Amino acid sequence: MSSHPFVFSAATLVSLATILPVQSKETTYIEPPMVSIPKGTFTMGSTEGREDELPIRKVTVPAFQMGKYEVTVAEYRKFIEATGYESTKGCVHRIGPQWFGSGERDGTWDDNIYVLSEFHPVVCVSRTDAINYAKWLSKASGDQYRLPTEAEWEYAVRAGTKSKYFFGDETRSSDACRYANIADIHAYSLSGKLYDAPYAQDAINACNDNEVMISTVGLYKPNGFGLYDMEGNVVERLADCYQDSYEGAPVDGSAVTKKDCEVFVARGGSWHWPAFGSSRRMMMYEDFFAALEGFRLVKDTKGKALEAAAGTPWFVKQLNEAQKNARNKHKKENPHYPKQVNDVKLSRLSKDKVKIAWQAEQKSGVTGYELLRQDPLTNQTITLVKLSHKQTSFIDDTALSHNGRYSVVALNGSSKSLPSPVFDSYSKQPHAIPSRIEGEAFNFAPGATVVNSSFEPEGDKIIGSLGTSKASYILEAQTAGDYLMTIRLFHSGPTQNYTLMLNGDPITTSVLSGERGWRTIKDIKVKFEQGQQTLTIQGETAIFAVNWFDIAMR
Repeated sequence: MSSHPFVFSAATLVSLATILPVQSKETTYIEPPMVSIPKGTFTMGSTEGREDELPIRKVTVPAFQMGKYEVTVAEYRKFIEATGYESTKGCVHRIGPQWFGSGERDGTWDDNIYVLSEFHPVVCVSRTDAINYAKWLSKASGDQYRLPTEAEWEYAVRAGTKSKYFFGDETRSSDACRYANIADIHAYSLSGKLYDAPYAQDAINACNDNEVMISTVGLYKPNGFGLYDMEGNVVERLADCYQDSYEGAPVDGSAVTKKDCEVFVARGGSWHWPAFGSSRRMMMYEDFFAALEGFRLVKDTKGKALEAAAGTPWFVKQLNEAQKNARNKHKKENPHYPKQVNDVKLSRLSKDKVKIAWQAEQKSGVTGYELLRQDPLTNQTITLVKLSHKQTSFIDDTALSHNGRYSVVALNGSSKSLPSPVFDSYSKQPHAIPSRIEGEAFNFAPGATVVNSSFEPEGDKIIGSLGTSKASYILEAQTAGDYLMTIRLFHSGPTQNYTLMLNGDPITTSVLSGERGWRTIKDIKVKFEQGQQTLTIQGETAIFAVNWFDIAMR
């Protein structure tokens, strides 16, 4: 797959008027628009995030200036034209069935599938490239530009807020799309068709930001300091050496430094992920080189509170025009996605019949509904039926003998809502033991999902992804006695508890520990009575999954 045909098929998502405009010859460099960030003290980190966001501590940051936008292709182009600098080559940028890494490592800063205009963030730049650009701009302009420190970045993104995101506390908030280009319902709807790389429903924010991938800088609402795209669009490289906690980290706003550092900090998430939050950290190796990553600059003012800098006039004028064109395109072309259907009720009428009913959506332009059924044992989802907007129930008289999973999708012409929460048909068909039971073969598991694991062997990739949800399995022991159970579980690291119960009584198991990955837990002792009983497993972290149970007589 060559990059240029792909670019122009994706270019329908942005204004063609903004692609590669004529470059001004009036300046040899572009002064970026800068926002003045006042000095202040804030609480850095979070007690509700990941372990590397601890311990929280008070940090005092001197006044400085930060780039209003992420550095664009146009700005970086001036650097290359002025210096003949050899920017890093061999960027992973193509999208395919496994998302990134399809094809050769052939991308460069000006030849990758994300160069949709001069006013998109520059990507396929290494950390060294970003630092060298900042040094050149400093020399050319007489000002001191550099990468932000991690403390400066978090202080700037929070802009005085203490919430999880600078726009609130709600996880997967629909407000996120007003402020950021992130993984959303628009990308969920189109990425599979455009790139053969679909999103999982639980990997997006349920809102529409009108973009499928990278976007022109500055299209969305700024944060409280007037900074754009601090959430989403591209990952931003920072100055700090990464360490897995804030223990001993500076409290004066300066960077964490370490001799021969190989791993650095990045922040802000990207268009490819749901909203990250103000304290969320990323680690990035010095030589990591791919296409989700860009950067923004700060101007070191030696602690002085200087007035904001408007930026090079011709650049700002062209950027404003590009933003206007992109927003107009959003209004003109992008569809209205109906609200997700949530009030669904399911009842099993007989072994072969299941009734599904839901409440009509009154004010969201719904023209009809689609009813989906997933077979968890094959991880195949089919459309059972398409109905008019007046039909709000359906009887499936070919229900699966084992558990089936149903969801409802609202339609507005060709636009679709996210599927409703999944409802199990709750088969009472037991699993005879001793036997091996697949993790996805649960009888009932509200909140769990069935997905394919890219890490497990071929022929055994379907798993039950539980998170903190429960999955229950009805077992039927032919013979009472002592059994040994082996379980294949996904462990998110470094330590993780889970609960295993038989008929509501806990079973003693070992704690998961060590590096992130799949673990096989052996020799779990269980006593089964003859007849039916219920085995239940529940995780305690957001990333927890089960591939199979193997139950054998001792």
